[in-house]
Amino acid sequence: RLGVLHVGQRIEEQADFEKIYKNAWADNANACAKQYAGTGALKTDYTRQRTQWGLIMDGWNSLIRYYKNNFSDGFRQDAIDLFLGNYSVDEVEPASPLHVKKDWKFLALPIIMVVAFSMCIICLLMAGDTWTETLAYVLFWGSASFGTFAIILYNGKDFVDAPRLVQKEK
Repeated sequence: RLGVLHVGQRIEEQADFEKIYKNAWADNANACAKQYAGTGALKTDYTRQRTQWGLIMDGWNSLIRYYKNNFSDGFRQDAIDLFLGNYSVDEVEPASPLHVKKDWKFLALPIIMVVAFSMCIICLLMAGDTWTETLAYVLFWGSASFGTFAIILYNGKDFVDAPRLVQKEK
């Protein structure tokens, strides 16, 4: 109707146009997803042509999104709320709701967990003189990594970077 195709031509027969259109569609999806979620869009290779590498990248992007959503995106939502006017700054109140003092556990516990897990893997890969020595090291470092992980899970809400300006309605 718009005169893009000649009479009798079908869109399915236009392989070059289809490739250009799908690439533009996937590139637009990536741009929108980077603004909204901080990573590229999932399954863009499916729009182009599904590959094993694309499947791996979808998993990687999902992990990055999970981390960003839970541990580092609260400030983005606060910025959006300020920009949209969902939160008004009170000039009378001197303390900022954005300033929250972090406790020692926010840095120490994740570092301890990563070091303990790394030592557990190293002990598995580099066996000691006897199997009992190796087992003792693996059990020690494994229990240390599991213990710190359990403490982090127990205090999970303290580690989440939630927006601070606008409270969700219950």
